[in-house]
Amino acid sequence: MKARALLALCLCSTALQAATESRLWTSTDGRTLEGVFLRSDRKTVTVRKPEGRTTEIPLDRLSAEDRSYVEKQVAEQADSFASGGKTAKKPQGRITYKLSGGSEKWEPERKKRIVEAMDKAVAFYNEHSDFKKALTANNSPGTPTADGNISGWINFGGQIGFRVTLHEMGHTLGIGTHGNWQKNIKDGLWTGKHALAQLKEFDGPDAVLHADRMHFWPYGMNYDNEASDVNYLRHVKMVVAMCKDME
Repeated sequence: MKARALLALCLCSTALQAATESRLWTSTDGRTLEGVFLRSDRKTVTVRKPEGRTTEIPLDRLSAEDRSYVEKQVAEQADSFASGGKTAKKPQGRITYKLSGGSEKWEPERKKRIVEAMDKAVAFYNEHSDFKKALTANNSPGTPTADGNISGWINFGGQIGFRVTLHEMGHTLGIGTHGNWQKNIKDGLWTGKHALAQLKEFDGPDAVLHADRMHFWPYGMNYDNEASDVNYLRHVKMVVAMCKDME
């Protein structure tokens, strides 16, 4: 038993070391840059250079070997966050939802899209967090994009989808809507210790968390270019941490 435990510890240590190893990145025109992989949205890769500063590199400007490396890192990060570690207690969220009154009269295709988005997003939050919340999904064609409030109401207007629903669910849980939201913001930066610690775990010791009256970034799922398997998980973890800061 001790031998197996020691082996598991060594393998875990090796994996963590690999994730923080500096490597030489090569562009398609032969230029090189040393840095540590941080994240990728499948269009760019963010690298931390030896002096601590970060830079974004378009994936299509990297060598085939570098692109393969990025794909592997993204897959490993997604698996790691999804599993939470073999011994970690798996979250059991209790978020539920219903459709607003009159849903039987909604345009069928819009209703289908709203239900699919809510099913997927609620299941995702429940799998990766411990929130308890009752939500109501409303078909609101006049709403420019979508909006959610702390009462649990989500209006779907011009935008319907998984990324959008994750974002709006954040609002129902307190992002930009909790009474203590502004108390954690100074000069456009989030100051709460839990969220800052979580972000630094993702992006390194110099990472800063931006926030305004209603939103935060990175990982706020504010725009489609933020969407990726890793970022979805990081979004939920950031919302969990920020809600702890607002308690």
